[in-house]
Amino acid sequence: MRRSRFMCASLKATSEAAARHAPPEHDDARCHTTHAREHTMSGLPQKWAIAGDGTSLAYRDSGGDGVPVVFTNGYATSTYYWDGLVEALGDRVRAITWDLRGHGRSQAARDPQSLTVGGCADDLRRVMDAAGVERAVLVAFSFGCQIVLEAWRLMPERVMGLVPILGPFERPFDTLISPKVGPSLFEVFRRVRPEWAGVMLKAGAWSGRMPGVHGAAQLTGVVGRGVRAEAMRPFYETLGGIDAASWHALGVAAQEHSARDLLETIDVPTLVIAGGRDVFSPGELGREMAALIPGARLMWLDEATHTGLLGHPEPIAAAVRTYLREIAPAHRAGTSQPETEVAPA
Repeated sequence: MRRSRFMCASLKATSEAAARHAPPEHDDARCHTTHAREHTMSGLPQKWAIAGDGTSLAYRDSGGDGVPVVFTNGYATSTYYWDGLVEALGDRVRAITWDLRGHGRSQAARDPQSLTVGGCADDLRRVMDAAGVERAVLVAFSFGCQIVLEAWRLMPERVMGLVPILGPFERPFDTLISPKVGPSLFEVFRRVRPEWAGVMLKAGAWSGRMPGVHGAAQLTGVVGRGVRAEAMRPFYETLGGIDAASWHALGVAAQEHSARDLLETIDVPTLVIAGGRDVFSPGELGREMAALIPGARLMWLDEATHTGLLGHPEPIAAAVRTYLREIAPAHRAGTSQPETEVAPA
């Protein structure tokens, strides 16, 4: 009880500090985003946490008394990827979405060198602190899977469960497209200067407006056959607003990271979702991850590419709902309204 009071008071203080340091609401020079499209949680107030380097981290919180679930994005994406799943889960969860440094509405990293995978896990912790969440289920996509696994290393007592979706647990370039292509691409990527990284991002955003690009992406397996071009539009819109230095630092950090040593230590309910046609994070990585985590379950989607969250929303949502039904009793028993133990200010 005493520890719970201390934790809650600490979380409250962190939340208040983040609010005091929030950047101006419409300071687009500091918040990298596109306003061209509304998303599921966009009507909720924008909130802020503070990273260790002083960067403002944007997050939104649905509130409510459902199971707290923190959704962590993939590399070069933003919170739009979670729209379908958040909507499908409804009030079963207290949904918290957030943007990595330099992505979405978060500021560009003030210190790009601090953008390690462990640094991102600490960012996640700070978002939880700012939101006043003591324990949560960590759901992640793509590169976000490395982040939530590293969060297990950082704060296992605050992790209620893990749901890695279509993502790796180490060195993603090693298996990108093929064992020969990915490492070669990384050697080129690692040598890219920041100004050229910005050009690459702008070119990627521009390519989304070119006729035929979506069809070509489907033919090569980059995008799922059932994913409409309209569903991919937020990806291209957001891509051009990503901070180049942050993006490059995260790409290098991802390739230098491994959570293999952690997998056998995980003792919370874990659901791994893998895609049979994923060329970015091959499904066999998910199969291996599930085999190495004691008691983990594997959901295998034969036809899912790396865009499986968009192409296979119903089966993914159904699997996560089932998983959360098993988590819910522990949430009610162990985390029943800890805020009530915080003394009035």
